[in-house]
Amino acid sequence: MKNKGQYVKRIYAQDKNFDFNAMFYRYIEEKGWDIYELYIDVQTGTTAKRESLQRMIEDAEEKKFDVILAKELSRLARNGELSYKIKNLCENKGIHIITLDNAINTLTGNTNMFVLYAWMYEQESQHTSNRVKETLRTRAKKGLFKGSIPPYGYYLKDGKLYIRNDHTPNVVRRIYNEYLNGCGRDSIAKRLFNEGVPTPAEVAGKKNAGDKWNESTIKFILTNPHYVGDLVLGRETTVSVTNKKRKKVSRKDQIIHRNTHEAIISREVFNTVQEQLQLRSSKFPAPEKHLFTNILYCADCGKGMWYRKNRKGYICGNYARHGKKACSSHIVKEEFLKETILTDIKKLEAEINKEEYVKQLEAKNKKSKSWFSKKMNWKLLWKVNRSSKTSIN
Repeated sequence: MKNKGQYVKRIYAQDKNFDFNAMFYRYIEEKGWDIYELYIDVQTGTTAKRESLQRMIEDAEEKKFDVILAKELSRLARNGELSYKIKNLCENKGIHIITLDNAINTLTGNTNMFVLYAWMYEQESQHTSNRVKETLRTRAKKGLFKGSIPPYGYYLKDGKLYIRNDHTPNVVRRIYNEYLNGCGRDSIAKRLFNEGVPTPAEVAGKKNAGDKWNESTIKFILTNPHYVGDLVLGRETTVSVTNKKRKKVSRKDQIIHRNTHEAIISREVFNTVQEQLQLRSSKFPAPEKHLFTNILYCADCGKGMWYRKNRKGYICGNYARHGKKACSSHIVKEEFLKETILTDIKKLEAEINKEEYVKQLEAKNKKSKSWFSKKMNWKLLWKVNRSSKTSIN
């Protein structure tokens, strides 16, 4: 690489006492290179949480720079899958990777240890994850709530749960009462949304929190044992450090402390709701699929259209789930869709047949012209030959 080659530097402020800037700038100055952009991620973890890493990958795909510089490979990725993804991307785009610990330098062909370092950093991340989980379990065994966000209706203080002094505890009670009175989870969610009740995500102040209540949110509240005053921790865990999908933990491995905080729902009500959840779920058949399921989308809001047997057509899924506040109640009849599509297919078939017919006519015409031309040439030749014989006689 000559001077003025575009260059990318990545900085991670994980050690505030270490001046990464001086190290990178000194290296760049020695090489005589230019900096294209600094990609800085203070937060580590999954790719989705690291916006700068995502942006760097997108820029690499467009070949906006020539080299990626990192303090070490773990600053780029701490799992093998992501490491190989970046490595393959750089190889395909002709981009080099250099780490300042001299482990990786594709400019000099030093790539033999890439797989080993990727594996080592993934193992390190897994060990760190295990230590964090064990710390949280130790905290849970002491009867302290381990999460940073308390259940809806509670607030957290010194690791203990306390009932909030606002509308949220009454919303929890309302959800339980309406469900016991025969209301479905979807209908409860729809009413809360149309009444403008803030969602748990909004109350918690989460970034990009939605204003729509969903069936899954209602179910989570209806099955959360914290509302009877019990502290139940470790109900779910991640599959691994590289797979953030969550799996349920068996009840014998969960940490349960009874009566650790004030209850919002009585045990009797909670247990009755669990029975109802079991009973209702076993009665509902699998949703019936129709011809245009997962194909139609609402022209107004862009959400999928849902089939309704009683209306013999498709309505906006956003309206079906959240009501008129989310979208309008328009419907598209299934028979109308079938007729429209069949009509279009017949028109297309007619146009195709018409084009074929024209092509066949042109081919026949061309063949006729060729035959007529040959016949005229044969007659002309016959006349010439006859004329020659007559003149000789």
